[in-house]
Amino acid sequence: MREAVGVFDSIDALQAAVDDLAMAGFAQHELSLMAADETIRDRLGSVYSREEMAKQDPDAPRQAYVAPEEVGNAQGIAIGGPAYVGAILAAGAVVATGGTALAAAAAAALGGGAGGGLGTVLAGWIGAQREQTLRQHLDKGGLLLWVNLRDAERERLARDILPRHASQPVEIHEIPQTGSG
Repeated sequence: MREAVGVFDSIDALQAAVDDLAMAGFAQHELSLMAADETIRDRLGSVYSREEMAKQDPDAPRQAYVAPEEVGNAQGIAIGGPAYVGAILAAGAVVATGGTALAAAAAAALGGGAGGGLGTVLAGWIGAQREQTLRQHLDKGGLLLWVNLRDAERERLARDILPRHASQPVEIHEIPQTGSG
């Protein structure tokens, strides 16, 4: 199996490359980024001091590419879920104890607000985790993007798209197949 690897000097450049690859028909599961330092340390016992070292290592720990839109969706769920649960629980508690509809509505508003506040903290954490991982790699020389190439046409597309956004020459690697099926 073959893969292309590009190095990007900004999150915007990486995103532009991913957008162009998606427009050319590459699926999100065909793209991967360097895993967070914590994951790399857990798997390898140490972290790469420079991204250049990881680019050459077929065993470099990777993670699936997660689009900013998906992070936004997760953040919305993180806020909306607790807000909904808080509102329902608060209103249900008031109704169960014989409270009025007005009291239930007020409790729902307060419970929903409290749950939404908690969810907002969680949503901020989700966004910060993605940002922190990307910043770790930028500080070490750039963001690595691996693109699986299943055929010659895909390789041609990647060789055309990636250099428009990458900060270093794009490399094509042979990678060993893992697993038997």
